[in-house]
Amino acid sequence: MGKTGRGATVYRRLVDEENAAAGGEPVPKGYVPVLVGSEKKMERVLIHTKQFRHPYFAVLLDMAADEFGYEQQGILRIPCDVEYFRQVVDTLSKAK
Repeated sequence: MGKTGRGATVYRRLVDEENAAAGGEPVPKGYVPVLVGSEKKMERVLIHTKQFRHPYFAVLLDMAADEFGYEQQGILRIPCDVEYFRQVVDTLSKAK
């Protein structure tokens, strides 16, 4: 369902609320889990820490701060269309 390898992004669909509450699978070293989407459709995405350096991620993080504030509890949530987010991340992965 996603890419694997160094610097790649891994996508995981949240199947149910129990999986979301538990946080899903363990997070590999060098990755940060985020929830992307709206309240109705969210996906858990593992982002390599190096990708947070890109200016596109600064914009996405600003969107999250505007929506949820700077003191989010638990997993970071980004209020962005899932398909658009995938396009941005795929573009960043290919730009290396």
